[in-house]
Amino acid sequence: MIFITATDTGVGKTFFSQKIIEAVAQIIDRRYIAYYKPIQCGKDAKELFGNIFYEADYQCIERACPDIDTYCTYEFDFPASPDYASSLENVTVDINKIVLDFEKLKLDYKFIVVEGAGGLAVPINSTEMISDVAKALNLATVLITKPVLGTINQTLLSIEHAKAKGLNIQALILAEVCGNVEFEIQQDFHRTSKAMEAAQLEASLNSIERFSGIKFRTVAEVVQARFIS
Repeated sequence: MIFITATDTGVGKTFFSQKIIEAVAQIIDRRYIAYYKPIQCGKDAKELFGNIFYEADYQCIERACPDIDTYCTYEFDFPASPDYASSLENVTVDINKIVLDFEKLKLDYKFIVVEGAGGLAVPINSTEMISDVAKALNLATVLITKPVLGTINQTLLSIEHAKAKGLNIQALILAEVCGNVEFEIQQDFHRTSKAMEAAQLEASLNSIERFSGIKFRTVAEVVQARFIS
């Protein structure tokens, strides 16, 4: 069991959820693996984004892993933070319901990948955040980060928030590539050569590890750690 979050929205939580599912499937039967999205916002964004193709996160998993069961407790039309999206439909997100649904899933599956919404400090109702969901589910957490200028600040602040909430951040994953689309380094992150750019990124990652005490890992290393533990 594992909780996937990120320093921001659009960083690659769903992409890496899929990669973790595929890695776990090398260890246990796929019938005993599930994907759970407690809160999905933006299930019907076509009118907002015109002709841009849009899928809910669980639909992306269903397309990429059609033999993996997917589940969602709350699904809202508007693509925004859960507290706002739910308010538009006069619904209040209840963590107890999420925990109950998750406990039911645990009866049927040996490994469940749980994906958050946005980052850890995203509100789900008037008093609670995504980090409270991870805490209530009592899951080890993996934090996805971006290779951009500002990643030190974004990542360390996310880690500090996680620690304040009592979460166990198992590992960091650098989202260098999401699908076939590479993240573009911000213009002010460029240097006169690729070598210097790579050196600065490496220095940033080293700083994050030094100040947080948490290591960047590959998907394979994350999965191995979960099964060894």
